[in-house]
Amino acid sequence: MYSDRIFTAVALVVVFSLLLLGSSGVYSNSTTAEEETSVPLIDQKEYKVVKTATFALGCFWGPDARFGALPGVIKTRVGYAGGSKENPTYRDLGDHTESVQIDYNPEEISYEELLEVFWESHNPTVGGFNRQYMNIAFYHNEAQKEAAMESKEELGEEYEDQIRTEIRELENFYIAEDYHQKYKLKLSNLFSEEFERIYPDEKNLTDSTAAAKVNGYLSGYGSLESVRDNIGKLGLSERAQQRLLNMYE
Repeated sequence: MYSDRIFTAVALVVVFSLLLLGSSGVYSNSTTAEEETSVPLIDQKEYKVVKTATFALGCFWGPDARFGALPGVIKTRVGYAGGSKENPTYRDLGDHTESVQIDYNPEEISYEELLEVFWESHNPTVGGFNRQYMNIAFYHNEAQKEAAMESKEELGEEYEDQIRTEIRELENFYIAEDYHQKYKLKLSNLFSEEFERIYPDEKNLTDSTAAAKVNGYLSGYGSLESVRDNIGKLGLSERAQQRLLNMYE
């Protein structure tokens, strides 16, 4: 009887301990899962090499969307470049030009392919009507300079008029105000609310691959195939996913 009572007591302690451990384990796993799933799958991807390119193509909202939708583009951010004024703002731009800066995976898209999109996105024989809205390919290194100059020379053979687009070294890039980042996305109440839930911090939103893709898709760039490939990786609700698919289907 005595030994039975000891056995029963020990068993109860073991069971109670297991329940506590199990409860703790479930809570821990749940928290980890929530933390993992709160970040879109496409933003969790890691890259061996990331390169950066910078272009000016008039108002920077459109280029931000155009480049953001491209396969291989990881991040986009709009800002000001090409001038001498320190810390420019939209209301006090100085001699800078509205520009878009792109982080990309060279294993998926090359700088030369980005240049093709750059040239296709404007008429290179028409100069910008002021410094704020110039067309410029800013190079980060000698390899980009050579590629940009070569592509400009090749394009010159196709046009009778002079190519007025500039090729310039990037000296400084000043990121623009928050309200300029992912502009098309923020015009949509549905998608703006979705990403505010995911990324309440504005910098994280700007750095998001998912936000760059959605911003591009909402602007009409990309393809149905691209949307279908990425739709489940963007961290969107079913309603938002369907809204995006309906735009292309």
